[in-house]
Amino acid sequence: MVRTQAVQPAAGPDGALIIATRTALYRLPLNPDGSPAARVPVLLAGLEGVEGTQDGRVEEARFTDLCGCAVDGEGNVIVADIAEVMEGDRLEDEEGEHMDYRTAVRRLALDGTVTTLVPRPGRGLGLKGTYGRPVILHTGHLCLTSSAESAIRVLGLGLKPCPLLCPASKARAPCGSLHADMGALLDAQPDGTADLTLVPLLPAAAGGFADGAAAELGLPEADPDAFALVLRWVYTGAVDIPSALAPAVAELADRLLLPELCSDAQAVVLSGVSAETVVGSLLWAERLGGSFAPLLSQLKAWCAERGEEVAAVPHSLKRLAKSPDLMATLMADLLAGGVKRRRTA
Repeated sequence: MVRTQAVQPAAGPDGALIIATRTALYRLPLNPDGSPAARVPVLLAGLEGVEGTQDGRVEEARFTDLCGCAVDGEGNVIVADIAEVMEGDRLEDEEGEHMDYRTAVRRLALDGTVTTLVPRPGRGLGLKGTYGRPVILHTGHLCLTSSAESAIRVLGLGLKPCPLLCPASKARAPCGSLHADMGALLDAQPDGTADLTLVPLLPAAAGGFADGAAAELGLPEADPDAFALVLRWVYTGAVDIPSALAPAVAELADRLLLPELCSDAQAVVLSGVSAETVVGSLLWAERLGGSFAPLLSQLKAWCAERGEEVAAVPHSLKRLAKSPDLMATLMADLLAGGVKRRRTA
């Protein structure tokens, strides 16, 4: 269930929607017209239904009760996380009063790492009470409000504020704009006038480029069609990614350090997954690791929900033998899901 949401303009040319449930954060890329660019959002951090206060990357992180999120000028997501203090713990605030609830301020960085900003190590238990609806002021201070406490807290955390005026997303770049002009150059480049030749299938010189001033860049084994989509994204800031090319685009974008395009391509992969293709996608995402960890988590959840469909596909389970660890994880998820369904029934 969605608890709160925020716009992340720094995540790409058309931005993204950050969605918070009670214990997890997701990212949904947006099209130029503001509509969702994928049917399923990508997990950023936390796990559904699993509470905790643990920092870490992606699904290693734990949240207790997310009650608001905001995005700073660097694209980091700042959240308010509320936890109930158990009666038996008898925790007290700095004034010696018993704390029924306390609020932590936590940051999700672009690489998927969750870090607790308040409380800092050795500096108490966080804010006494239930605070949410974080807003980053133009000074970089974080403002939190509490309806239960009838109070406002302003924290000096040194955050980078977003620009006061964000550029509007363009459904179509008008004639004369930079994106329109660059797209026209890409579509109709006269012979012999290019400043840079990009050759996806030619091997680069060992140890880097032989001549830093050379006007030819080699990208070994890159899919030419996927490279054309990446190039269009670089030129125009937007591109439609077909499902068949999404994995190649995601890999190439990851190699070229284009995290926004990589995330959008992963969302296309997830939206097009089926019982016939999910095992191959799982093995692919596990092999790549790193920035593909959120996608791997989502694919595992998809597979766990449709275990019978996946098992009915010939040779699908045999393919999992290539990764014993992945097979063990999926089997544990399937068994847990079966027990839960039986108890529900």
